[in-house]
Amino acid sequence: MTQYQWQLAPQPAAADAHALSETLGVPPFLATLLLQRGINDQADYDAFVHPDTSRLHDPFALHDMDKAVARILKAIEQNEKITIYGDYDVDGLTSSAIMLETLQSLGADPDVFIPDRFTDGYGPNAEVYAYLQKTGTQLVITVDNGVAGAAVINPAQAAGMDVVVTDHHELPANLPHAVAVVHPRHPDGDYPFGDLSGAGVAFKVATALLGEPPLESVDLAALGTIADLVSLTDENRVIAQLGLKMIQTQPRVGLAAILKEAGVAPETVNETTVGFVIGPRLNALGRMGDANPGVTLLTTFEDDVAAELAEQVGKLNQERQGLVAKIAQEALTMAQAPENQAAKTLLLASKGWHEGVVGIVASKVVEATGKPTLIMNIADDGETAKGSGRSIEAYHLFKALEPAKEHMVHFGGHHMAVGLTAKTTDLPAIHAQMEAAAATMLKTVPKPTL
Repeated sequence: MTQYQWQLAPQPAAADAHALSETLGVPPFLATLLLQRGINDQADYDAFVHPDTSRLHDPFALHDMDKAVARILKAIEQNEKITIYGDYDVDGLTSSAIMLETLQSLGADPDVFIPDRFTDGYGPNAEVYAYLQKTGTQLVITVDNGVAGAAVINPAQAAGMDVVVTDHHELPANLPHAVAVVHPRHPDGDYPFGDLSGAGVAFKVATALLGEPPLESVDLAALGTIADLVSLTDENRVIAQLGLKMIQTQPRVGLAAILKEAGVAPETVNETTVGFVIGPRLNALGRMGDANPGVTLLTTFEDDVAAELAEQVGKLNQERQGLVAKIAQEALTMAQAPENQAAKTLLLASKGWHEGVVGIVASKVVEATGKPTLIMNIADDGETAKGSGRSIEAYHLFKALEPAKEHMVHFGGHHMAVGLTAKTTDLPAIHAQMEAAAATMLKTVPKPTL
C-alpha cells in the first residue's frame, strides 16, 4: 500500500514522443517528459533549457510599479531615511538583501529591519512602525510582507510615514492604503505571471529602478524562489537557472562560506542544495532567534565575517535539527493516543516545545499520519499556547479554522499552513472546529496527493 495518492501525468502517444526525440536529438524518455510539460518543438525546448533575460516580463506591468519607483527615487534624491522591512525566512532575507543592494547601488544608505519571530511576529508590527517613525524613517519599503498589514500601514501613512508594499502572499479583502502595493496577483493588475516569490517581486522592483535586471543579485532571487516553493515555471525558471549558474561559477562571499561550512563544492550546487543545505541554514537563524545576521551574511564582502557567520548558522541548524527530532517524537507519541487515532485532525500541545520549529514538526506529523495538524507550545504560565498548523490538499486549513477565530488571539495563514495564538482553555473548542470542518471536507482521510 502506498503512502500517497499518486497523480500521474497523461502519457503522450509513442509516435509523438519518437518524433520529438528525433527533432531535438534527445532520448525518447526525455521527449516523453517534455511533451508532458507542454514542450513540443525546438523553440519551446530552447526556451526551457537556455535561460534568457529577454523572457522576463516588463516590471512596469506590475500593479503600482510606477508609483513605487517614483516614491523610492524621490526618497533617494532627497536623502530621506529609508527602512527596508523584511521577514525572517529565506525568501524574506533574500528579498531584503536584493532591495538593500539595489538601493545602495543608487546611492542610498537604507536601514534593514528583520522582525523577530517571537516578539514582533510576521509582517507589519504597530510598535515597530511607531518606533521607526519616531527615529526618523520617512519611507518604509516592505519586502515579502505587508499586503495583509492595513491595520498597521494605514495609521502609519496617516501619521506621515510613507509605505511602499512589495509582496506576493494571499491578498486579503482590505488592502493597505500605501503609496504603492506591488503584487503580481493584485486584483487591479494584469501581470502575466502570478507566482513570483517575495524575492522575485523584489527583483522586479530592482529591475524597474535600475532599468535592467540586476544580474548581480539573481543568485539571491533564485534562493528565495526555490526556498519558498513557488512553481519553477515562466520567470521563476529563468531566475532559478541564472541564479544557480552564478552560485556554481562565482558564488558571493557569504554563500561560498555557507557551502564551505556544509562541505559542498559550489560547482555541484542545484535546486536540491538550496532546498536542503542553504535554505535550512538561513531559516535556522529566524527559527532559533535573530535573523538579521542573515542579511549581513548574504551581502558582506568580507571573508572573515562570512566565515564566522556561516559557522554560527551551521551550529544553529544542527541545534534546530535536534529540537525537531525530539519534539516530533513526543508529538507522534501523543498522536497514537486512542482519542487522537479516532480523530480526523490533530491538535497537539505541550509545554517546552520551541516555537521556532513547531511548523516543521507539524509537517512531519502530517507526513506520518496524513491528518491536518496543529502543533502548539504552551507558555510557561500555562495561560496561552502558540503554534503552527500544516494540512493536506483536501483540507483548507485556514477556512476550516476561520469560524473559530473568536477563540484565538492571533490567527493567519492559507490553505496548507496557519499560525495562531490562543488561550489554553480555548484549545478544545478550536480542535472541535477542526473536526467539524473535517466532517464536510474529509469524509474519509484521503492519502496526500503526490
